[in-house]
Amino acid sequence: MEQFGKEFVPGELFVRVGQPVEFRNTEDIEHNVDVQRVGTGATVFHVSTDPKEKYVHTFTRAGRYNVSCDLHPGMAATIVVTASPYYAVADAEGRFTIRGAERGTYRIVASFDGRELEHDIVVSGPRTDVTFAPP
Repeated sequence: MEQFGKEFVPGELFVRVGQPVEFRNTEDIEHNVDVQRVGTGATVFHVSTDPKEKYVHTFTRAGRYNVSCDLHPGMAATIVVTASPYYAVADAEGRFTIRGAERGTYRIVASFDGRELEHDIVVSGPRTDVTFAPP
């Protein structure tokens, strides 16, 4: 995740449990990285990132994490950490594709607008269509 133009880039990052995440300050100004677990507000870490420096953190728990910079209040991002190898980001029309899922029963969790919807599906062939309807 890059700190550039007083923004975190990308604004939303998906990673697997155990995957290192590099926070790079590519600007000529100081930033910091404050990461808190969504739901509990527990601070995971809070570090300074000097110009042209980086900090690497490995997430050990699945969940959603808010990322901010105390020095620049408009800087915000989200990190989604998953234990599953199956995840996708939907396009503007809400469509997504997850490749490589073997036959079986899965629970899909869709996150949007600060809400989560869950739906159980059975993958029984090369294509399974899923429709989420707002509650």
